[in-house]
Amino acid sequence: MSEQRTQRTQGPAAVAGRVGYVVPVDGVTPREAVDLAVLAEHCGFSGTMVADTFQPWLPGLGQAPHAWTLLGALAEHTTGDFGVGMAASGGRMHPASLAQASATLGALHPGRHWVSLGVGEALHEHVVGDYWPEPPQRVARLFEAVELVKRLYAGSAAGRDVRYDGSHFRLETSRLWTMPEQPPGVLVATSGPQTARRAGRSADGLLAVAVQPQQAALLLERFREGAQEAGKDPASMPAWLHLNLSWAPTTEEAERHVVERYPMAAMRFARGDLRSPHVVEQIARLVRPEDFAGRLPVSADPAVHLAEVRAYLDLGYDRVLLHQVGPSQAAFLRCFGEHVLPALS
Repeated sequence: MSEQRTQRTQGPAAVAGRVGYVVPVDGVTPREAVDLAVLAEHCGFSGTMVADTFQPWLPGLGQAPHAWTLLGALAEHTTGDFGVGMAASGGRMHPASLAQASATLGALHPGRHWVSLGVGEALHEHVVGDYWPEPPQRVARLFEAVELVKRLYAGSAAGRDVRYDGSHFRLETSRLWTMPEQPPGVLVATSGPQTARRAGRSADGLLAVAVQPQQAALLLERFREGAQEAGKDPASMPAWLHLNLSWAPTTEEAERHVVERYPMAAMRFARGDLRSPHVVEQIARLVRPEDFAGRLPVSADPAVHLAEVRAYLDLGYDRVLLHQVGPSQAAFLRCFGEHVLPALS
């Protein structure tokens, strides 16, 4: 078991541990986010992820800092790896700008930075007034962005200019003048099997998002198939999973927090077209605690969460990044550092 999984993490941003921390940037101030990342590392979490958002999902959460700026501060106060989660190209950020930001972080902190690209959500991308494409176009745009970023990394690292003329993006002849010796790893964030297969062919790794065990197993299978189709060794490519959970000192609190702060998990429809936190808030009034059954672990018992994390690791994922949806972040980190992480080391 250990030999195979150790090989898989020796791709971009090789990691020492199997459980990372998703900083809840929509619910804490930027300074609190940095302090939580420091505490997570102290408690034994391996690395941190920050989602690239422009608005919080609910008005009451109250925060939406610039992810790339925040990562610059976070990296200076931690020693583990760090990355942007589910960054979308084509709305707020052209792939060339994304590549430049990521390459600069990689140059500042060699071997520690990675980035995951996703199809994006209207809540965060519509703000610049561009046309919001249908799902197939979003997927096509995602993989064109992956191709452009990786070409720009490769060309810049070799000291040559790059030009790109695609269906969704163009790049005039140029290069990144600041490049790390090892380009940041480019992962694809998805919950779709076909997208996972394309990720295996095109990207450096996979970040499975918002999936249950059966779906997670299928994603991993498709990802490995895509890698093999491209002549790559899937055992050398990171396969990570983003897991939402609700923990609190009592299960009653954990149930209340998930309803109040993460009702999106119970919504049985694609939420990628929602454009306002206030609209999400209105829809969330229809959500009840029983709607979350089977969608994410909700409990005060660390053993419940340990079993959930272990299930994904046993499927073959190298790493699980935990997003605690409730407000008790520091207590969560200390509890899991004492009761969950040692059992997985």
